Amino acid sequence: MDDDHADPLSGSDLAPEAQSQNQVLHDVRGQLSPALLSADRLSQHPDPKVRELAEQIIRSIEQAARRLKDLPLR
Repeated sequence: MDDDHADPLSGSDLAPEAQSQNQVLHDVRGQLSPALLSADRLSQHPDPKVRELAEQIIRSIEQAARRLKDLPLR
C-alpha cells in the first residue's frame, strides 16, 4: 500500500484525535476527584441539610463521571 494513503480500516487517522480525547477525559475525571472527596467528607457532617446537599453533589459528580466514561471515542 502507498505511504500517501492511509488504510481506512486501520484507524490511524483517528488515533491522535482519540488519544487527545482520552487525555481530556482523564483530566476532567481527575478534576472531579477532589470535589468528590470533599463532598464525601461533607456527607459525614452533623447537619442533616449539609449531608443532604453533599449526597446531591456526590450523585451529580458520579453521574458526570459515568457519562464521561460512556462517551464514544472517535
